Amino acid sequence: MNTVRTEQKNGYEIRVKAVRVHRGARAAPPREHAFDGYVPLIEIARDGEVYVDWHRPKPCPPRTTRDEAEADALAYATRLVERRPFGGPPPGLPAAA
Repeated sequence: MNTVRTEQKNGYEIRVKAVRVHRGARAAPPREHAFDGYVPLIEIARDGEVYVDWHRPKPCPPRTTRDEAEADALAYATRLVERRPFGGPPPGLPAAA
């Protein structure tokens, strides 16, 4: 199941998708024991413009559950949008007449 979790923070839409990963250069066999965990993919957008579309930029080990990977990524993305690194006025600021 490839679900995308969506949250609204500071006027940005944060989308998080956790994908199953297998470590190593080998092709992963279909056996369950080859599964290493979940790694989250993050997308941050506002008004139709995508600002971030990546996996976490620092190495992070795979999480054992999809929920854990999504929660970890959402916390990271929330800290990012709270700093407002993408320029522009804060959300909710009235437009100039």
